[in-house]
Amino acid sequence: MDLPSKHVQYLCRKIGARGAGSDGEKAAASYIMRAMDNAGIEVDVETFKSYKSDLHGLILMYLLALIAYLLFMVNYTASLLLAIMVFLIFQMETYTWSTISKLLPRSEASNVIGRVRAEGDVRLRAILVANYDTAKGSPLGMPKAARLYRLIYILSLACITVIVLVSILGLGASLAKVSRHTLLVVWLAFSPFPIYVLLLSMVVLWGELVGRYSSGANDNASGVGVMLTVLSSLAGNPLENTEVWGVATARGCAGGRGMVSLLHRHPKQMKGALLINLDHVGVGQTRLINREGVMLGFRSSGTLLKLANSASNKSKDLKVGKGKCRVKKSDAMVALARGYKAITIGGLQGGTYQGWKNEADRFNKIDRKSMDRAVRLVQLLLEEIDNRP
Repeated sequence: MDLPSKHVQYLCRKIGARGAGSDGEKAAASYIMRAMDNAGIEVDVETFKSYKSDLHGLILMYLLALIAYLLFMVNYTASLLLAIMVFLIFQMETYTWSTISKLLPRSEASNVIGRVRAEGDVRLRAILVANYDTAKGSPLGMPKAARLYRLIYILSLACITVIVLVSILGLGASLAKVSRHTLLVVWLAFSPFPIYVLLLSMVVLWGELVGRYSSGANDNASGVGVMLTVLSSLAGNPLENTEVWGVATARGCAGGRGMVSLLHRHPKQMKGALLINLDHVGVGQTRLINREGVMLGFRSSGTLLKLANSASNKSKDLKVGKGKCRVKKSDAMVALARGYKAITIGGLQGGTYQGWKNEADRFNKIDRKSMDRAVRLVQLLLEEIDNRP
């Protein structure tokens, strides 16, 4: 059985940065395909087109919110309509439903899918997923900022909401024949809210313009390494009644577009399947993520939580905690938002992941024991799934 660190080392040191649309992204897909093929795993590659980052859409929304605020002094109706549109689009994009992001340039990417057939009749299907692309370093990825990311993000929504309310107030006041001077005073009084949006958009834009793609050791070569190790062990010893897929998804940093493509192409196979997302499993305590999403979020599958807890209790060496991920749109969140049963296994620390949007996410930071624990937990979880009545 291959060690997960072997795969992580190759992805990080031999290939390096795996940014969207780069040669590194293509090289990573080729490596994962070869690794599956060499392990005797049935492998397939599915291409799709996607934008490169969900942050580009976020910047556009912030700019439109600022325009809506400025329109207040020109046309109250136009200001209100634009502000409401931004508010609604913000919600859709937050929960991985592309709207304004569809206007962004797209490039080709690939999901790599390995399948290990069940030894007997197939009663269940388990899907292991891990994204292999890497993100750009960002000021928001600094440890202290990452821990506050949920608050930063929610405040931006609050500011957009205030802009909507200001537009409603302006429209109502104009109909009531309130003086222009009074409306100007009101408009200026609420200026700190659009200023916050402006400053945040500048921070995000700075990261996109100046940041470099990381080598992505913990985010998320570690997840790919664990997935490949589990699949290779199953290749010679398949489960009795559970078919296992291992899917290395592209464009995780674009709001999980690889996962969106997988669910879109395989609706029948995904129906009733149990999806296990492996994310940032190379550092820290192995945790079951029971809620995902930067705002209210989604609860992980109760079925998978119960099975995972049962699996971890069968090994004295496994100390598995629980936690909430409040920073990224993971592959599990994409599935949960669409009604599928999913859970993330990750090394969560204070509501965030070490190495998320951080150029210091290198191989020398990886803890091999963390990945070994994740491998063992996934193996026991798959056995629990297979033994379900």
